[in-house]
Amino acid sequence: MRRDNFTARSIACFQCESGIEQTIFSDAKTPGLGLRVTKSGNKSYIFETKLNGKTLRITIGSIQAWPLSKAQAEAARLKVLVDQGIDPRQQAAEQREKAEAAQALAKSKEALVIDAWNAYLTYQKDKMQHTHIERGKRWGARHLRDHENLSQAGGEPKKRGKGLTAQSVLYPLLQLRMADINAKVLKEWQRKEAETRANNARQGFEMFRAFWRWCASRSEYNVAIDPQAVECKDLRDEVPSRKSKQFDVLQRSHLSAWFAANRTLSPVISAYLQALLLTGARREEMAGIMWQDVDFQWNSIWVKDKVHEEGRKIPLTPYLASLLIALPRRNQWVFSSISAANGRITEPRIPHNRALSIAGLPPVTLHGLRRTFASLAEWVEMPRGIVAQIMGHAPSATAERHYINRPLELLAIWHEKYEAWLLQEAGVNFEPAKASLRVITPT
Repeated sequence: MRRDNFTARSIACFQCESGIEQTIFSDAKTPGLGLRVTKSGNKSYIFETKLNGKTLRITIGSIQAWPLSKAQAEAARLKVLVDQGIDPRQQAAEQREKAEAAQALAKSKEALVIDAWNAYLTYQKDKMQHTHIERGKRWGARHLRDHENLSQAGGEPKKRGKGLTAQSVLYPLLQLRMADINAKVLKEWQRKEAETRANNARQGFEMFRAFWRWCASRSEYNVAIDPQAVECKDLRDEVPSRKSKQFDVLQRSHLSAWFAANRTLSPVISAYLQALLLTGARREEMAGIMWQDVDFQWNSIWVKDKVHEEGRKIPLTPYLASLLIALPRRNQWVFSSISAANGRITEPRIPHNRALSIAGLPPVTLHGLRRTFASLAEWVEMPRGIVAQIMGHAPSATAERHYINRPLELLAIWHEKYEAWLLQEAGVNFEPAKASLRVITPT
């Protein structure tokens, strides 16, 4: 390394020696300062010294970007650090990390909740595609739809009826900055929403709490949020309790009026509602049944449920079979609809409420018909394990979970007994068709 007194003129005259890639010149006045000149003519200042017995070389910058005086000052600063045992490269990296963290913090504080919310939904949608993940650890389509429904802006024309849709319960929170969410804000939000829609307020809080906990686990969000905002006791006290649905069932004395009113509805809706009561199935499970899922020969229905990935098989009882076989086969859906975009019924709640009004009965939800199945099954002393297996409840006891596997024939004995009792109490005259041989013409 050649040593020269660096001046503007000398620097301009320095050339790379022929036959080599680069030549390094050293400033005689400033310890450690050098000039690298390549064979292509590029010139840049460097700092070179020894640290812990090893050569340390740092590029300061090109001569166009660094005047000589500033390059000498930078070399002097680096020399002071090295004399203190500090590696300037490590110090620069740490400073860079701090600057990036500060920049990320500033950016995350300005981020809106809705941006993180959309990222959260995208994350959950991706998990839904991985079938190897247990169903309890990934969302179902209905759960995703609930999140989307409770975060809508509103103001859209209603699909049924006149007017515009209302703003969903989560929407006001999604418009805030991440940094502005705290226990006080959530408490006021919950108090306001609970005044007019308590159940939605509770559902919205549960969804937001799970979302906020997810944000706390993500490095891109946790630096800007208060993870304890959703854990505050005062906030949780404002959340409406999950109200009991003990009255959301049909009583034994209601059956006659309910069946009579039900028969005033269209055949598809009537059969669908009776199927809910006769099987205890969930509303979407029953609405999603296809003709290929119904076996009239072996009297069974294959129901896709949320507990078992493959679904469950339940008996096709005689009266229910008579209802289904009379339905029109417009498409692949058993409970088809000529007006619905997807070809099957989507909102039978309105005609059911109309039937309840005709019968003079108290309000009962579609899920209440599922509860009714479980309640009325006790009148025929149906074993609880059989009730749970028909309804698609997850087994609760060790024996149920690991050892008992009831065949369809055993389920059918109790299920048909329940159906016969139900029809008797409702005053419905039904005579099961006797099994007989018939000729099948080959097609």
